[in-house]
Amino acid sequence: MLAASPKTAPADVKVIQAVGDSSISVWSLDLNVLTRIQPADRAQQASENDCQLQPGQRLLVRWQRTEAVAVGSQLEVTLRLRRPWGASNPHGFDFERWLIASGYSATGYVREGWVRKVHDVTPVRARWISAVNALLATEALVHQDTLKALVTGDGGAVSAQTWERYRRTGAIHLLVVSGLHVSVLAVLLYALISYPLRLVTIVQHRALAPLVSAGLVCLCAIALAWFTGLGSPVMRVALMLLGLWLLQLLPRRASIWRIWLLAALVSALLMPLQIFHSGFWLSYGSVAVLIAFFGLRSPSSGTVASVIQAQGALWLGLTPLVVLLLAESSLLVVPANLLTVPIMTLVTVPTLFLGLGMGFMQSIFPEAENLGWLCSFALRAADFSLALIDVLLNALLNTLPQRSSSIGYVSVVTAVVALIGGLMLLLPLSPYFRAGAICAWLPLLMSVQSNVPPGEFCVRVVDVGQGSAAVVDTAAYRLLVDTGPRFANRDVGRSNILPVLRSTGSHKLNLLLLSHTDMDHAGGLSFFRAYFDALPEIGPRDCTHGKSWQQDGVRFTTLQAEGLASDNDLSCTLLLANDEQTAYLSGDISARAEQRLLQDLPGHISLLLAPHHGSKTSSSMPFVRHLSPDIVVFSAGRANRYGHPHPHVVRRFSWEQSRQFNTATSGAVQWCSYQPDRVEQSRS
Repeated sequence: MLAASPKTAPADVKVIQAVGDSSISVWSLDLNVLTRIQPADRAQQASENDCQLQPGQRLLVRWQRTEAVAVGSQLEVTLRLRRPWGASNPHGFDFERWLIASGYSATGYVREGWVRKVHDVTPVRARWISAVNALLATEALVHQDTLKALVTGDGGAVSAQTWERYRRTGAIHLLVVSGLHVSVLAVLLYALISYPLRLVTIVQHRALAPLVSAGLVCLCAIALAWFTGLGSPVMRVALMLLGLWLLQLLPRRASIWRIWLLAALVSALLMPLQIFHSGFWLSYGSVAVLIAFFGLRSPSSGTVASVIQAQGALWLGLTPLVVLLLAESSLLVVPANLLTVPIMTLVTVPTLFLGLGMGFMQSIFPEAENLGWLCSFALRAADFSLALIDVLLNALLNTLPQRSSSIGYVSVVTAVVALIGGLMLLLPLSPYFRAGAICAWLPLLMSVQSNVPPGEFCVRVVDVGQGSAAVVDTAAYRLLVDTGPRFANRDVGRSNILPVLRSTGSHKLNLLLLSHTDMDHAGGLSFFRAYFDALPEIGPRDCTHGKSWQQDGVRFTTLQAEGLASDNDLSCTLLLANDEQTAYLSGDISARAEQRLLQDLPGHISLLLAPHHGSKTSSSMPFVRHLSPDIVVFSAGRANRYGHPHPHVVRRFSWEQSRQFNTATSGAVQWCSYQPDRVEQSRS
């Protein structure tokens, strides 16, 4: 069974192919053997035209299974699917764009399913991935998942803690099959092939040895690119190696810039969706930076000096591009890469592929016992090198507080100007141009400052899915109300809320207010406690009804219904007011708490964050009529199972002629008291 409709209509499907990793619960399903899609009952006949899934398309689904599922197995499952969708926040991660760029046609989860292990139709790539997984599983490796990602390109196998460690140090590119890894393997393979060929080739044909060796290396690079999923870095290396090899067959010579440009164009034509991936631009951008820097200068005095110069050039040239594409860049990127890149490229990757090669050879020649010993030694050496990298990265992370270890979250104009300045610094220009380039680059190091006038305030409701989080700003005061939900593989506080904080004002928080402790409101609490030192908090247990304080001409008042037992009704709510405008952030209170709080709430307010995400148990008619808000915001997830906001609630606010916004469709919503008629939405 498969819910093939983007509108979650169930449908029948014979079999689908599992190409995901058997050790995790997030799966990539390839519909390359899809045989039939048909609505399950008459009630779903109207959705038949919405079933757009075809053989060859990919799905990203979650399946909570206790037993392992081998890659390449055929599955008969019931899925609940929806079109690619993601939260939309200022400078936040665009999950929807990532899904589309990765070729996923839908996302969802498995409701029920069965495994049909029919291996005679298993694709070649799936069989190779299964063989690699089985070989790595034979050794007691601590970093087995990371080694698996370095071979297969499956980043989903890497744990969240490892991803965070590499991300914070700017070494995230080492966790996948990068172009640098493939380049090192190509050089080693070329040496292994060319030197024996030169020994056996007769003198008059000795010039053919390099040409034949280079051709074999190109074929291996193309095969590796296909095996690892045709990622941008591997595609770039394979295409550039192929271009260099083809030039050897022609009498004319072309510049490296032409080969670089031709590889980028061919890669974009073969896989157009790659241009929406940040990895495509960073991969080709890094090569462009190195060509621009070293192409116009004489070689340095030694290898160590060249490596240091290369890292400096990449930091100057790529940091603005990283900020432009990913919003932030780590300050630890240069020392992290200087320490880890040599280990990863000279030890981890060569020993890993050597061990796998010896393991596969032993399966062909089982009588060769030395191959098994060499395989085990090489894989353990690769595993130990990753442990050493972890120690080095953890030591670097301890040198700087988390909130001070990165820069970015600047405007697009600032990032583009800094990018131009960084490229100018790579060129051998006069000192006057270099001084101007430095002035253009330095604004990246500056933090964003609030533009809220004194006496005014802004409320930004963050798009966190089915949860709640809002940032309140005055001229010099920042308050976070709720921290959003937390999922098994994702911290919304880190991915959704922090970008809003850093891109809209000072990199600080003066107070954290939790309306209540349910996971959809307090899921990111542990993250913010670790991120900000000594962060003052107010929660439902220490919330004082009627407590009021002023900051920058804005009055803050906490309100809490008394005498009720429900956690939702005991939400610590917040009333904001200046001389002209009023806003109320109402937590998850129900109609009973609303009735008790009416006497403390002003009539006709400017902004209301709807109670309980628009649940039918809240936003009662007396509450809505009394507040009569000009603007109401529902913080809810798209197509959530609770049906928030409820149609009755929407109708009540419509009767009051309130302008209604839902983060599920509008993304993050921003409203400011000095522009009361203007509402900014992240999703246009």
